[in-house]
Amino acid sequence: MTTTVLIILAITLFALSCATLVLRRSLADSTAGNRLGESIAFLSPSTTDSQTSAQTTTKPNRQTINPLSRPLRYAPWGLGFLSSLTLILLTSFPNTISISVGFVVALILAQLESTWYEWRISRIERQLIDLLDMMIPMLRSGAGVSTALATAAESTGSPLREQIDWCVQRIQFGDSGSVVFQRLSQRIPIDVMELFATTMSVHWETGGSLAPVLASVTRVARDRQEVARRIRSNIAQSQFSTIAVLLLIYFVALVLWLDRPEPMEEFVSNSIGSAAIAATIVLQAIGIVWMNAISKPKT
Repeated sequence: MTTTVLIILAITLFALSCATLVLRRSLADSTAGNRLGESIAFLSPSTTDSQTSAQTTTKPNRQTINPLSRPLRYAPWGLGFLSSLTLILLTSFPNTISISVGFVVALILAQLESTWYEWRISRIERQLIDLLDMMIPMLRSGAGVSTALATAAESTGSPLREQIDWCVQRIQFGDSGSVVFQRLSQRIPIDVMELFATTMSVHWETGGSLAPVLASVTRVARDRQEVARRIRSNIAQSQFSTIAVLLLIYFVALVLWLDRPEPMEEFVSNSIGSAAIAATIVLQAIGIVWMNAISKPKT
């Protein structure tokens, strides 16, 4: 039994190492391609740049650095398939239970990846709020829009700082501010960023006082953050209660297995019993995913 467990751990670690290596290479290639595309765009004439802007409007995700990309989006399903295959080949569990365990592993990892993606969105929103809080006093004191944007970006964290620096560089190279901020909203497709980009684009075309408008944008973004925080705090108790009930079910099953191992082994080895266990595990995982999908803040 110990040898089987060690073999399973070794195969899992090897698969994770291969997946990490492939991911690092793909990210390095995409980053190099993005930097090459940006350098060519900087050195191109205005006619070529206008054509590039038109192509970017048609295909906004081509040769752009997207800080909200999801390179691990399909990795949970691959790891779930690997878990099922490992249990089928190296253990004596029924195939139905092995497949259900792999499905549950995939669902749980997909939930973790989705949570990580939402955290990245929330981090960018907080960085945008801090950026606007620094820009507004500078604008009210008479500083220019580009100067205030560049100065505020110096104190902003990654990944928003790189995106704002890109906007400032494109404007300094002579691009239209409205086009630049439209491309920024395409790179970071979240509601608050679209509102900020639209405000900056309209101001670049029409002029006027920008500080009061940005103050309104900041207030909206901060209200969204507050509402999302309240929703998460309200649903946290119910989520913990549900997880505790599910863990209690597995604890009771473990106690029954240790108390009466022979009837439990017979039940698991039976086709009807293994199908019932697999269906129970899958339904529990689907319930957790469904509950998390319902409880996500829609702000």
